Amino acid sequence: MKNIFSHIAKIEKEWFSESIGSPNGNPISVRVMNDMEAKYHTHENSDEMFLVLSGRVNIDTKDGTIELLTGQSHTVLAGVEHRARVKGRAELIVFGGANT
Repeated sequence: MKNIFSHIAKIEKEWFSESIGSPNGNPISVRVMNDMEAKYHTHENSDEMFLVLSGRVNIDTKDGTIELLTGQSHTVLAGVEHRARVKGRAELIVFGGANT
């Protein structure tokens, strides 16, 4: 078993995402984002929850932007077009979001 915090602390890429499990078929990933925007996308059949471990993450939807700080989470419901956007560095855990 590896320590997630030690593992992601070494990541310097603009975008890094690694699966850490899929209980009951629901993907869970650890993610690092550095000064980047994900492309807008939709998960038709799965909600996607973002839990911020460090930094600040903006989740953009057609209804506006939700700013998440360290320790905060937000769930984007299935079928909602969205993207994550980060200035600086953010580390997070992402639950769900599969296109099944």
